[in-house]
Amino acid sequence: MSALPETTGRKLKLFQAADPQKRWWSLDEMRFCKKCEHLFTGHDIRVTLNEDEQVQFHCPTLHCDGKWEDWQYPNLHL
Repeated sequence: MSALPETTGRKLKLFQAADPQKRWWSLDEMRFCKKCEHLFTGHDIRVTLNEDEQVQFHCPTLHCDGKWEDWQYPNLHL
């Protein structure tokens, strides 16, 4: 597994194409990982290529295996 070189625009397009449940308008958007209970932005999500050259997305929290289905819109009360 290797890190994927990315630009902000490319990363956003990857998110827009890959996230089956939520829309991404900006990498500044926040998500909450229900596995590790951390809040993060799209900038923080790690993007890698697996051995088959397929793009994979990983929770930014160390040792968390959270994926798209674990990341929710945060419940922010402003």
